[in-house]
Amino acid sequence: MICEYPDYYEKFHCIGGSCPDTCCAGWEVDVDEESLNYYKSLEGPFGDRLRSHLKEENDEVYFPLTKENRCPFLNKSNLCDIYIELGEESLCQVCTEYPRYFMDVGNYEQIDMSLSCMELGRIFFSDPGPVHYIRSENDVLGEELAPEEENELVHVLALRNEAIEILQEAPLRPLTEQLKDVISLVEDAVSLDPSVSILEGEEANVLSAAYHHHNAAFISETADDLLQLMTKLEVLDERWTNELDKLGKFAETDFNEQLKLFKKTLGSQGEHWFRRLSVYFVYRYFIDASMDGDLMRSLRILIRSLRIILRMAVLRFKEQGGSFTQMDMADVCHLYSKEVEHSDDNVEIMKAPFDKG
Repeated sequence: MICEYPDYYEKFHCIGGSCPDTCCAGWEVDVDEESLNYYKSLEGPFGDRLRSHLKEENDEVYFPLTKENRCPFLNKSNLCDIYIELGEESLCQVCTEYPRYFMDVGNYEQIDMSLSCMELGRIFFSDPGPVHYIRSENDVLGEELAPEEENELVHVLALRNEAIEILQEAPLRPLTEQLKDVISLVEDAVSLDPSVSILEGEEANVLSAAYHHHNAAFISETADDLLQLMTKLEVLDERWTNELDKLGKFAETDFNEQLKLFKKTLGSQGEHWFRRLSVYFVYRYFIDASMDGDLMRSLRILIRSLRIILRMAVLRFKEQGGSFTQMDMADVCHLYSKEVEHSDDNVEIMKAPFDKG
């Protein structure tokens, strides 16, 4: 099998109790079958404690959160009692892997990490250079694909790589121009009729409005459309409800004024962060087109994600009186990723055509 992963993958190490937003709070922990069988077999007081917290519902088993919204095994020092008592090998699969994820298609495995992890965000946005991808091979055999499926995978990966190259090609151009080329690349690949393309619209309405250029043509969804779409998401973190409420009160005229200050204050650093973020979403979601056959879905989640994160960043900038740091960028992306990327239903909403009804 061919495995591919970004260079920051090898730089990550969990910081445990020092994490500013531990992954052991706010999310119910799914228990995989192997871990479940092990927990059921354990004797003694700790085995009894494990079993007392297991909940089975709709063919799923998990540890429900406490009234403090924490995993029942997260102690006062923000450390895991299962890890302390039984060792790392005794953790559930989801706890062992997070924030890593693995996507297997045929004999290709795409590996990445989620920006919902604050420590990964710190590493990701502190890198001053482009994202590099590393390939390796092993003897594991993946699921055999039909010839047409294999061809589709090769085509999608080539297009994904071309999009990433456009975004990081030296010498760097303004991000808006690079995103325009990525959009054109996808439009050409799916042979859309421009008269019905969702990518026609006023530049003031788009993500890349972040870095305005006069002849841009991006998605036609307005800021109100975008916020309405966000209200359709299943809420996974109470911070999201508060964030969405503030964004709804962020008037467009005020946003545009703050956006100019945001761009002026952050300069090339801000553009660099959003460029890396663009690459993150391209790498993460374009491969899905090899399975659902729809590159436009991958493009929608790229553009919509960048747009909403931009608005969140500019709002944070305003609230902090014109200050916005690398850790602010990591936290904004952490909040967005935690809300969207850990729910299949929410990802589907971000990919689907927008229905105003």
